[in-house]
Amino acid sequence: MIYVPFLILSISFIFSYSFLHWLLVMQFQLPINEDLVHIWLAACLPWIPIYIWLRPRVKLLILKDKKGNLPYLYLFIAGFTIIITTVIAQNYLSTAAGQLTTLSHIGAINKSPLTKYYKLKYYFIDKQHSAAQRRSEVSGRNNEYLSFYIDVACPILDQSPQIEKDSSQALSIPGGKKALLVVNGKVLSNDTIINILKANDIKTISVLKGAAASALYGNQAPNGVILITTKTLQEIRSEYFAHRIPSAWLGVEFSKSVSNHESDSAKESDYKEFISSVENEFTQKDLGGFVYLDRIGNNSRHKGYLKAIEKDISNLKAPIIFESKNEAFEARNGKSLEWTFGSFGIGIAVWLLMILTPKLNNKEIEKFSDPGKKSEWDSFYTSLLKLRIDKNSNFKATAIIIGLNLLVFIIMAFAGLGFISFEASDLFAWGANYRPAVIDGQWWRLLTSIFLYGGLMHLLNNMYGLFFAAIFLEPVLRSLKYMLAYLFCGLAGSLASIWWHPATIGVGASGAIFGLYGILIVLLITNRVNQSGKKFLLINCLIFTGINLLIGLTGGIDNAAHIGGLISGLFLGIIFYFFTDPPKQKRKYTKRVKPEMTLNDESTESHKSAIGEV
Repeated sequence: MIYVPFLILSISFIFSYSFLHWLLVMQFQLPINEDLVHIWLAACLPWIPIYIWLRPRVKLLILKDKKGNLPYLYLFIAGFTIIITTVIAQNYLSTAAGQLTTLSHIGAINKSPLTKYYKLKYYFIDKQHSAAQRRSEVSGRNNEYLSFYIDVACPILDQSPQIEKDSSQALSIPGGKKALLVVNGKVLSNDTIINILKANDIKTISVLKGAAASALYGNQAPNGVILITTKTLQEIRSEYFAHRIPSAWLGVEFSKSVSNHESDSAKESDYKEFISSVENEFTQKDLGGFVYLDRIGNNSRHKGYLKAIEKDISNLKAPIIFESKNEAFEARNGKSLEWTFGSFGIGIAVWLLMILTPKLNNKEIEKFSDPGKKSEWDSFYTSLLKLRIDKNSNFKATAIIIGLNLLVFIIMAFAGLGFISFEASDLFAWGANYRPAVIDGQWWRLLTSIFLYGGLMHLLNNMYGLFFAAIFLEPVLRSLKYMLAYLFCGLAGSLASIWWHPATIGVGASGAIFGLYGILIVLLITNRVNQSGKKFLLINCLIFTGINLLIGLTGGIDNAAHIGGLISGLFLGIIFYFFTDPPKQKRKYTKRVKPEMTLNDESTESHKSAIGEV
């Protein structure tokens, strides 16, 4: 009744999930983020069948502890077994199902269906015309980590290095050694600059003689001036790729993590040091020493490489991007298959021992075996209906706000923008707050930014703070005033953010949430909230706001939005005091006692005679 259904549920989920992964992502090539498929969906979806089918069966066991947490422990071990096995299985599926294709040269890659792995006989990795994309991400519960990334994409060509070298000839200027040589407005040594400059790097050359040369450069130019303007790096690269479109690219990623609580000057120093080390490492790195190439899917690295490529070739559709692998192709799976069966075997063995330990609850077994009992799915559907928002609900606005935040986050995740964290450029494209853009007329960013989040932990922390405030505040303000207060405080926080930060990407509802706590603090010190537990709640609100403001001082957190939202919330709290009815006082009921009857002698005698007759 318990163990066999668990085995069936586990095996069915692992095989079904793996099949859908193979079909949708690997066969139909749907652009779903790899991290989402390999980890996060595999970690979230198993709890649905566990809640529907396994939870009622765990109730058949007599599990008693002081806090009543044992049933949750059983469900957690069951879910953990399914999740770990599913995650490891997806890694094995991705590597084992990929086919290896051998090509004589990279230009032949478009003549046959794409596979995951490739071997090349002849190729040239063009490091000279590589493209780079810099990005940074914050992570951790309180954004305590800052990670720098540089994604470099190098063209993979068929031509040899000798052909590429001969395409650029040294600069030769007749009379250049006598005339003053000025390059991009700077006077430079003639011998040095002529040896360094290449003919295809020159954009314009003009000559000044006589009075014109003397007027600009005086005695420095007795023999005239040669003015040279060089092409920008972007112009050189655009000309290069206008004549050749690489068939594929080789991607290399460099990264470094630092504390996000450092000062801005320390972060800047770390960033410059990181760039310098990457330049040296990339120069010395042998990109051609690989055994085979792995065509990467939709992940954060692929997105970084793609943005780097698009700087030079804007109209390129779906470029093929590889990463090099240096181990033998036969060793690509590692020990994924062994870990898949091993983790599943350990998990089901532990769970078997756990359910054999307690006794069975005979009464619950009778209920569970009742033919007239609703199925688990019907019970789950009924419980979902109980969660619907009806007209009598006091948390309609909170449900709508949380739903909108989750919806935007899910859409961004499925769009392949990330899950644990999002890049600043993607957040900006989706409506993040940014002073230059707002001043330029994009005022809507002040509102849209409060529904965007930098990553999963940022979302969860904000929703937890919002829900805690909503429990006490929305029933007092009612849904309409609560929603308006949330939006007003969010806008105030966004305005404070762009006032304080001249050029910083800002996202999150922390300004709006701090505003709600500000309103709650004002109402708690007045008579607009019930007396029961008011002092304890006020202390918790003050501790919450104080600790978060102190954490914001350590860096990496938009404290300006917090303070702006809090001040606006305190202001709104004063206004709401005059437009909110005080809580109804509970009626004090007094027991009414009937007055004692005073009997005279005559009535007493008649009463006694009546009793005697009875």
